[in-house]
Amino acid sequence: MEVLNAENAEHLLIAVRWPDEPSCPTCSSGARLVAGGDGDHDWSTWRCADCRKRFTVTTGTEIHSTKLAPAAWLAAASLPEPTPANIVGAISVSLVTARKISSVMQPVKSDSLPERLRHLLRDRRRREPTADPWQIERLPATLHEDDNPLVPLSNGTKSVLNALRARPFGATAAKLAELADVSYSQTSRCLIELERRGWAEKSTATVQHGYELRPATLWELSWSTSCMEALSFLRERPTRRVEDAADRVPQRFWRNFWSGASADTLRISLHGLHIAETLIGGRDVCARAWALSTLPASVLQECRTLRGFDTGPTAELLDAEMSRRAATA
Repeated sequence: MEVLNAENAEHLLIAVRWPDEPSCPTCSSGARLVAGGDGDHDWSTWRCADCRKRFTVTTGTEIHSTKLAPAAWLAAASLPEPTPANIVGAISVSLVTARKISSVMQPVKSDSLPERLRHLLRDRRRREPTADPWQIERLPATLHEDDNPLVPLSNGTKSVLNALRARPFGATAAKLAELADVSYSQTSRCLIELERRGWAEKSTATVQHGYELRPATLWELSWSTSCMEALSFLRERPTRRVEDAADRVPQRFWRNFWSGASADTLRISLHGLHIAETLIGGRDVCARAWALSTLPASVLQECRTLRGFDTGPTAELLDAEMSRRAATA
């Protein structure tokens, strides 16, 4: 594959994007050259004759606002295999930059230089529209696509709306951000937008957090007519689950922990004995059954040696559970 020198690099890129003459990426009008590039560091700049906007050959493309010189992009695109390691050796950039360059050219399966350059210089605003992940595949006969109120909303707002639907009795903004898998600041903006549309409302309530009561601002659906109509167009998707849920104490049992740190910070892998002592020795039958069936056998064996757990009905429960596990192992 032929590699052109630095002086011809930008000329080749210009010819690939504009076979005839440069035109404005914004309004497609003609343009005049304002400042020419030297091929090594600067890019040639044009000014539109109509909208007066300045642009380069990279404006609006996959390499928009690039800091690399034209010759560097041409050298990277000329590599038989544009892997990060090969790019680092070819144009002397950092590994982080080389990975970004490689990811941009990754969709091009061919090693043809013109095809790679056309991919780099394609207009990002003319991509094929992607399917809405929140759109119901088949609308019922009573619904019409033209009446869909979710069209102007972002995917983040739709995700927060789905999280609100999963929590019909309300949740804090932090919890909704966790369920929707978006940042807290974005969740706050989405909730304000949903409140403006009359689909969500907030209230202040006292909720149980671990072993204590705390005031909290809860968000919940308004369940108004317009809200119900919006939900009918929204695909129901599972909310984001906590990655270490198997290592946590279920929230319904937090009230049993009356001392020390809040129960939402407890982990079975770190505080197994404390959890076993509290739940197995407590009065909550459901919590005791969960602890016996869920906690590791090593934790149950260690709990069996504690005072109050070495004799009596509690010791019999522990022995029965360990025997059951040994029989099914």
